[in-house]
Amino acid sequence: MPFRDAWLIVGGLLIFAGFAAEQPPVLAIGVIILVVGAVSRFWGKHLFDRVTMRRSLSQKRAFLGEKVPYSVELENKKLLPMPWYEWRISLDDAVKVEGEALAASAAPGTSSLVRKGALGWYEKHNWTFQLQPDTRGYHILGPGSVKSSDILGLWPLRKEDEEKDALVVFPRIFTMEELGLPADRPMGERKGRNRLFEDPQRVAGLRDYHPGDPLKRIDWKATARRGELQSRVYEPSATHQLYILVNIDTLAHSWEGYLKDDLERTISTAASLAVWAAGARYSVGLLANGSFPDADRPIRLAPSRSRDQLTKVLEALAVIQPLTMGDLAEAAHREAGRVPQGSTILLVAALIPPPLAGAMARFASEGHRVAIMATSKRVEPDSVPGVPVQYVAGLEEWEGAAR
Repeated sequence: MPFRDAWLIVGGLLIFAGFAAEQPPVLAIGVIILVVGAVSRFWGKHLFDRVTMRRSLSQKRAFLGEKVPYSVELENKKLLPMPWYEWRISLDDAVKVEGEALAASAAPGTSSLVRKGALGWYEKHNWTFQLQPDTRGYHILGPGSVKSSDILGLWPLRKEDEEKDALVVFPRIFTMEELGLPADRPMGERKGRNRLFEDPQRVAGLRDYHPGDPLKRIDWKATARRGELQSRVYEPSATHQLYILVNIDTLAHSWEGYLKDDLERTISTAASLAVWAAGARYSVGLLANGSFPDADRPIRLAPSRSRDQLTKVLEALAVIQPLTMGDLAEAAHREAGRVPQGSTILLVAALIPPPLAGAMARFASEGHRVAIMATSKRVEPDSVPGVPVQYVAGLEEWEGAAR
């Protein structure tokens, strides 16, 4: 029998003995014990009635080094006070809290933010913490819990708060100068700067077939109706499209693991180029052999100039993990037929295996402008014949874009 239940039995026995022996002091002690035990039990049973814990993250996205306010509120909306409490909130180890020493947590890769105190009737306590994430990624805040008990400590209770918040931390962004690239043309010289390219998504009309027209330009339905080959005429497009391909492989075989600095350098370089391109009014897209959380396919964002496209690209790069989701070369070959004529294909990689080099050569042969941004000296200058390779600055001194 639990000790806390024994109090009630002892109180009842003393009351009975006091009556039987006509001993008022014994009777009084029994009544006190019984009343205190009953009150304690009632207190413990209703301890968390109308007690709420609220957590609020001021923003869902942040850059490395940025402080993010995180609010916690504990409120008791009843007459019964909480003699003491201790709440805990689980945080990813990558999320630090300014001025706080976080407690150890049972779950691997996490720590706990802890506060203790007492909460009176109809009282509310508020805290605002400054989160300082030091690693890009998709970071979870939560779950949380609150512990308390009655005033005698006989009926301890724990209330779980399963709510979780997610904070996406973008990769570190560098200027083109910091990457050792020309600010006005980081991908090298662009020939035919004012050339208008055809947009295969916008058909302007039909014309007779000209020798040399690619088969994909032929409109077979119109050809059948007219009895002679008809080619589509596309509307011109002056929009510059940049498709950023990111190879997250840093070693030849996945079972070898990965090189953290090479991976972070690659991701930060891709993110920095995306920011530059959006500022230069490019239509930016992303293809990477990483994946979103809880997804099992490569990341693909078609080129777009929508207002939230850059945010989508940075979020995708933020959540990439070392685990590859398929071969980038295969994904690039699947994408080749969808890329509008005249697009710029930019490969950011620390490693370029032969199949990936072949995919880049295909893009170049189909009339696309292709460039390679190397984030490691293991990329050879002639990895893809005829395609320029540029190396980001400070390869020897790089200490990791995640730190």
